[in-house]
Amino acid sequence: MVPTPAPSAAQSLDEAKAAQKAIVSQACQDAILAGFASSALGATHHYPAKFTDQQNLNASVVASLLPGLAADWTTPFWCADADGTWAWLPHTAAQIQQAGRDGKAAILACLTRNQQLADAIDAATTPDAVQAIVWGNP
Repeated sequence: MVPTPAPSAAQSLDEAKAAQKAIVSQACQDAILAGFASSALGATHHYPAKFTDQQNLNASVVASLLPGLAADWTTPFWCADADGTWAWLPHTAAQIQQAGRDGKAAILACLTRNQQLADAIDAATTPDAVQAIVWGNP
C-alpha cells in the first residue's frame, strides 16, 4: 500500500477554514431557528422561528398591511410568555408588525455575526487560530 501524502500546510489551513465555516454556519442556523424575543404584546414573549414559523409570521405581517383592514383586526400567533407558557395569542396589526421587525432584527444579527466570523476565519493564519473562532466567542 502506498502511503497517502500528508496534506500541505496550505491544504490543511484551507480544510480547517472550510470545516470551521461549516460549524459556524450551522451554529448560526441553530440560533435563528431557536426563535427570538419580542415585546410587541407589551411584555417580552418568545417567538418561534423555524422555517414554517418565519413564513407564518411573514404572512401575518403582510395580512396586517393589506388595505381595508378592520379597525379591530387581530391575528393569532404562537408565542411563549416569560414563564415559558406557549399560547396562540391575538396580535393587532401594530403588534404583529413589531414582532415581525423584532424577528427580522434577530435573524439579521445572527447573519451578521456569521459573516463576521467567516471573515475572521478567512483572516486566520493557522489551523489552531481557525478552530478558536466559534459562534459563542464575542
